[in-house]
Amino acid sequence: MNVDWVKELIGYGASLIILVSLCMTNVFRLRMINLIGSAVFGWYGWMIGSLPVCVINFVIVGIDGWYVVRVLMSSAYFELAPASSVGEGYLKRFFLYHERELLQFTPGLTLNSLLEANTCLLFRDLLPVGLFSYRQEGEEARIVTDFMIPEYRDFKAGRFVYRTKRMFFKEQGIKRFIAVTTQPQQVKYLLKNGFVRDAGDEARLVNDL
Repeated sequence: MNVDWVKELIGYGASLIILVSLCMTNVFRLRMINLIGSAVFGWYGWMIGSLPVCVINFVIVGIDGWYVVRVLMSSAYFELAPASSVGEGYLKRFFLYHERELLQFTPGLTLNSLLEANTCLLFRDLLPVGLFSYRQEGEEARIVTDFMIPEYRDFKAGRFVYRTKRMFFKEQGIKRFIAVTTQPQQVKYLLKNGFVRDAGDEARLVNDL
């Protein structure tokens, strides 16, 4: 293959990676993908002898890298607040504002189903960033919805709910969480946070506390 064509392909590939990064709603993921794209584009600039392209992209790599390290090293303050403590009106506003995306993750979800279940608002650094709702049935708790707004889908909230708050749920007599979903992003999130697939039902995931 012609060497110049290889260089061009690398340049187009780097541009595509950067373009994909700009489509990310999660800022951390945007920075990570943009870092990779800029590194490849900087390498492309070096190969074609373009110092401005090389320098500016490696500067972007440094900026993205600094942001990624800062996020990874930072600690966030989380709070799981029962919907009853913040009020039905606030829960309704949160639900209506995020309704379209909530229904993508939990088809058929209604405000009434949240009010009838044990529903909590998840706060991160005092910002309302998610909903966690479940129905307790003896020692099992069936998840109604576990939702985070796009900007904060970095798994830290999941670690807080299923690990940090583990004893809180056990004190309520809950020994396992059960989720039923086939939504790929939700399945990935749950598996990352300690759930395992039920051998008899692929859509059913279980997390023993």
